[in-house]
Parts: sequence; C-alpha cells; structure tokens
Amino acid sequence: MQAVFTGFDSAWGIAKPGALCNLLLLDDSLRLASEPTQTDWASALNRARQKLDVDLQVWAIGQPLLVSNANSCRPVERDLARALMGDFGCGAHSSNRKMAAFGEDAPVWALLRVLQEEGYIHNPMAIPSATAGRFYFECFPHPAIIGLFDLNRILQYKVDHRNQTDWQRLVRLVRSLVSAELPIRNIENFVPENLPQNKRNEDNLDSIISGYTAAYWWKFGVQRSTVVGDLSTGYMVTPHSRRTLAALTRVFAQRVNLRGTVATVTTPDRPHEEERPVPDNAAGKPAAASDLPRSDWVYFATPSVGQGANALRDLVRKAGMIFCHLYFDKDDVYQRLPHVKDLQQGDRLVLVYGAGREYSVVLGCVIHNADRSVLNQQNGQMFDVFSYVDDPSVCELLTSQGYTPDPRLGRFTGISVEVLADVPDIPGPISRPRPGDRRTIWRWDEVFPELAPPTCARA
Repeated sequence: MQAVFTGFDSAWGIAKPGALCNLLLLDDSLRLASEPTQTDWASALNRARQKLDVDLQVWAIGQPLLVSNANSCRPVERDLARALMGDFGCGAHSSNRKMAAFGEDAPVWALLRVLQEEGYIHNPMAIPSATAGRFYFECFPHPAIIGLFDLNRILQYKVDHRNQTDWQRLVRLVRSLVSAELPIRNIENFVPENLPQNKRNEDNLDSIISGYTAAYWWKFGVQRSTVVGDLSTGYMVTPHSRRTLAALTRVFAQRVNLRGTVATVTTPDRPHEEERPVPDNAAGKPAAASDLPRSDWVYFATPSVGQGANALRDLVRKAGMIFCHLYFDKDDVYQRLPHVKDLQQGDRLVLVYGAGREYSVVLGCVIHNADRSVLNQQNGQMFDVFSYVDDPSVCELLTSQGYTPDPRLGRFTGISVEVLADVPDIPGPISRPRPGDRRTIWRWDEVFPELAPPTCARA
C-alpha cells in the first residue's frame, strides 16, 4: 500500500504563510518527500487539487476546522485546558466566528470545500488502519508533542517566547523520530541539530508534527491517540501518553473517539450560537441538569440589593469577574468559604441568581487565573483565580448595589472569568441544595446529583 500523510500548519491567519510537508509511507516507515515548504492559502488550495497516485492520502490540518460558536471559545478548547493545563501547562487558543480566521469568507472554508470536491472525507475515526481513501482532520501540535514524547510539560518553543532551551529540546525530539517505532528515516536530513529558531522553522516543525500525527493515528489508532470533542462543535486528534490519556478521558468522558462523518462544510450567515437575554424571573418546572452545559460549579448569587438577573449579568460581563468573598466572619473568627481553594483555571461555572431555593440561570463562564492573584499576607494563602477589585468606580458601584468587601481582606474580591455563550434560557428555577446552608459555591454534582458528569470528580 502507498500512502501520503500531509501536515499543514496554516498559521490560522490570512497575511502570514504557514508550512506544509508530505510524509511518504515506504516499507512500514516514513520519509519526508522534501523539506517543508512555506505555504499560503492559495498554495494550499493548489496542493489539495493535486492528484497523487497513492492508495491513501490524509491531511492533518493544524487549526480549527469546525467553528460554530459566535463568541468565546469552542467546548473542546475549554475542556482541553481543563484536562491538561494544571499538570502540563497546555491550553488552546480560542476560536470563534467573530475572528477573521473563521469568519464567513475565511480561507479555511475554501480549503475544506476544495478537499471535499477532491473526494476527501471528514471522518477521523475512519482513518486508523484504512487501506485506501482520502481523509482530513484537525490536530494541534502542543498536546501532540506532549503525548508523542511523554513530556511533563508543554514546550514553549514558539519564536515569540524566545526560549532557546525548549526550542533545542524540540529539535532533538523531532530528530529522534529517526529511530521511533514508526520512524521518519530521513528526518535528520531536513532537521539539522543546529536548526535556527525562527518563524519559518517553527512552522516547518509544526507541519512535520502534524503530518506525523496523521501517520501515527493511522498506524496505531486509539491505542496511542485520542479524538477529543465532538463532530458538531469541534474536536482534535492528538497522540496521547498514559498520563495525558487519563487526564483527557477524565474531562472529556463520553466525548472521546466519537464516530461519524462531519457534514459538508458550510459558512452560514450567522453562527448557531446566539446571545439570548436571561429572564429576570424564572417560572415553571424545575430545571433539569440535562438542560445545562456540563460544568464543574454552580454559583448561587443573592445580592443584598435585588438588581435583577440581567443587571447582574451585565456587571459580570463588564468586570470580567464574579464578585465573591473568600472569608466569612463567624463568632469573630475568620473562616475560608467552602470550595474557594478548589476552583481552578479552565473549570466551568454556571452563575445563577435568586433567593430562597429558586434561582434562574444568568451566565456560563470559564474560570481564568487572575493577572494578580489574591494573597492573604497574614497566613500566606494564595488564591490563583481570585482578583482584587482595584477600579474605584466599580467599587463604588458594588457598594451602591449592596455588596460588601471581604471581611478579612477588607477589599472587594472576585473570581476571574470569561463569559461564555452556551447557556440556554431555562424554563424553570434551579433549586438550592440543603436549605439553611448559605454557601455560594457548589459542585455541579451537589446541585444535580442525578446527573453528575465525570468532569466534576476531583482526586
């Protein structure tokens, strides 16, 4: 069988070129057909139209190929950060339809249309062990490098990081593929030991990693690689190590190695996700967990002055944080609020508003590390995802709406978040667990024990 695995690092944008390479399968090993070439979108279209006399042809494209969300980031990007950021420092850039790289006229859609016109199929699970056909899929070099080489952390090899140590390590790792179980026999001819760190060489290595990800996926399938996400909102194919596989499956749960063919690429006039106003009052039957996106936390907001759910939503959007105390005063002893030390970067949180036991959904958020984390100097405790409120006008607004500073720290504090656009209107209220327990932050499975997702579990 003859096969070609094409790795395309698109560099996402329109102005700057990326790189493309072809790996040829010969006698159960790989060879680079030539040095990776700088490739703009027009050149990529021409390459996609080329007829190669081979049985199997697979493109691995290093950029998002399914982007239907209007704002923020795709679920696969949020969950990749939740899975790999803490232990490996690996996240993903956000992609959405407001970005030029994924707008209605973005060149990536033209490339996908040409691939489909040439008979390529968008069906990643059909690639392992295939003996013929044309396929393409999305990959991402950062988690691929961690998985391929069983690394403890991400390599900061991008030229803008100016990290020579990580760059040189990546060069050594790529050169080591000459003796891998699926070897690239001539890799050392094209990746010299003293390869300079610059944008062109960075793109070249990304294209090689992408092409190798395709060959690795074909050769070893789910034994050594994983498809995370889904075929409607976005996915990635990545080689895994034992440790990254455990982290990915813990977070992605049932959204791993899903079968199916992605529909023909379309560029709708508007994305399928739209902002919708949140009703100030919820009525009807209680909300079911299945109506909500899977999250890790539910935050029950009960402001001292009832400004309404829509006003609370606008305040969180404007400030980029959910205002929250870290401590409470009980009998003149300061105690830390439950769960404030458990919140982590990449966790998803649903903000709800109300009183008593009935709350309505306000926003879905993903938690970020703060630019300047809150430090309790009295006991040395650091709260990575909490920020101080330094803007005097915001402090004045909070005071006017009945908020109070943290009783121990003497300042307004909040959870740093990015607002998402994937929380639907809910026809009925969410019930607060355990009447009388006034904590604000609850685990998802404490609020919805009947449908506790695996992503809520903590070691």
